[in-house]
Amino acid sequence: MPKTLSVIGLGLIGALTACATPATATDPPGVAVAATQRPCGTHVVADESANGSTVCVAASSDVTIMLKTAGDSSWSSPTATGHVLGPAMPLPTPYGLVGWQFRTIAAGQAEIRTARPGVLYQLYVTVR
Repeated sequence: MPKTLSVIGLGLIGALTACATPATATDPPGVAVAATQRPCGTHVVADESANGSTVCVAASSDVTIMLKTAGDSSWSSPTATGHVLGPAMPLPTPYGLVGWQFRTIAAGQAEIRTARPGVLYQLYVTVR
């Protein structure tokens, strides 16, 4: 079972940076494409590397944050501003990670915030 969780965790970590894109990306090489022109993801996963960035999530979908724990300091339960995301639902995670999922409930914008000692995590979410 621990080996299975490690494989799942690695799969989630591999998806983390692929789903959380900055406001501007380059696609194809050399051509700037605004994030508003990109299709929104249906199951967006973000990690620490997405801190301060914006992700676009399709309506009737979800956004997940997966964050690394550090020693005895854990992340606080995240909060979301606005009325476009449901409450944070804790996820089972492999050792060393903590995660929450938010279902989208309306179009609009929100901010997810959580913190641990010395670190503030913010993820801006656009739901379309």
